[in-house]
Amino acid sequence: MNYIFAILDFAVISFLSFSFFSIYAKSLTQIICLMLFILAVTFITLFLKNNYESAVFTSKKYYTLFESLMVSTGIICFIVFLLSGNPLLYTSAIFVGILGYIIMSLTRLVLTFLKKVMQRPKNVLIVGAGQDGKLIAEEIKQRPELKLNVVGFLDDNMNTIEDQDSSIKILGLTCDSEAVIKDNNVKLVIIAVKSRMDSDILTDLVKGIPLGVKVWRMYRFYERITHKFLVSKMSVNWLFYDCVRKKALIYAYLKRFCDVIASVALLVLTFPFALVAAIGIKLSDLGPVFYTQMRAGKFGKPFKMIKFRTMYHDKLDDDFDDDRTEVSSDDLRIIPFCKILRKFHIDEIPQLLNVLRGDMSIVGPRPIMEEVYDENKQNIPFWECRNWVRPGWCGWQQVNVNEPTAEQRMGYDLYYIKHQNLVWDIYIFLRYICKVVLGKARGK
Repeated sequence: MNYIFAILDFAVISFLSFSFFSIYAKSLTQIICLMLFILAVTFITLFLKNNYESAVFTSKKYYTLFESLMVSTGIICFIVFLLSGNPLLYTSAIFVGILGYIIMSLTRLVLTFLKKVMQRPKNVLIVGAGQDGKLIAEEIKQRPELKLNVVGFLDDNMNTIEDQDSSIKILGLTCDSEAVIKDNNVKLVIIAVKSRMDSDILTDLVKGIPLGVKVWRMYRFYERITHKFLVSKMSVNWLFYDCVRKKALIYAYLKRFCDVIASVALLVLTFPFALVAAIGIKLSDLGPVFYTQMRAGKFGKPFKMIKFRTMYHDKLDDDFDDDRTEVSSDDLRIIPFCKILRKFHIDEIPQLLNVLRGDMSIVGPRPIMEEVYDENKQNIPFWECRNWVRPGWCGWQQVNVNEPTAEQRMGYDLYYIKHQNLVWDIYIFLRYICKVVLGKARGK
């Protein structure tokens, strides 16, 4: 469905751009250049604002679409004004944005209605009514956009069946799978039992599951719908082989090259903001401009992470960690001038120097204090695996969850390490920048 929305959006913006700007363009080449520019700005904005992430469109999604188009329209108007100064051109851009929103909203409304009427949910059968089965069932229920309906469970544990939860419908044993799948028109089976099943259970499932029915292992399906790993059920083997393969070595060199180029470019672009921040901090209490703290880097190697100091010098504890301690915007320790620095993450600009030195990368798991690293290493399985790569200036966890628990952070970080590639790094970086510009990147 999201692909259909994207195709229709492309057609709408192309048609409106051609209709409005062809009047002023002097040649076909100029029309094409204008259309490509408008399409590029519009779709980058729509993409970064996650307009194509979910096929379910609530009132919040319609507002997100409106916000995206207004931002892209503002950018287009500004660029057009700088290049031509013709008020008719940026007036046309405003009309394209407004009409585009109306038409795109109507297409979403109609298609969402047709999908709701015509597409029936796929029935899902979960093998295993234990903790894992209940977890994946709950995750599915929380995502109506998946159009999946859990019809029930199969379980060979009689104790589980006798003590079943009232919200769980156990339809039988694994030997009943053929009849249960047929009677309930099951299209998807999720295996949520221990990783090593005996031959009798496997035989029952092979006999009972028709070839047309899709079968997923629970933790793989969990990863697919949540975009993070179920840490308690994962095996570290996959991560090891992904990190040592030849392709990973090439990626590491390319990523380091991109880190250097990107950090230099960002330091140049953000220099005016950094200069204002440094002067403002110095004048606030005449204390040091920068604040350094030891963090755990790649393989747990400590390094000094640099930030702009945002709290009064005499009120800042040496062991303070705003990655671990929630700080409200009205905290009296924060210098009033620095509240805006924290809101838009300007205080993290100096970390680009860490990127240049090789302590950090532009994208990766966020660096944490050594004490937290050691503590979690003892309490959370595979915790040290998140430090097999350089920590990042921004990360996959940041663009998904603002205030994560240690387990949530671990899940997102290992998911990133598993799937990391340059295209995805660019996507994460742009998502993060978008959140920062909008003041929504609250977490550290």
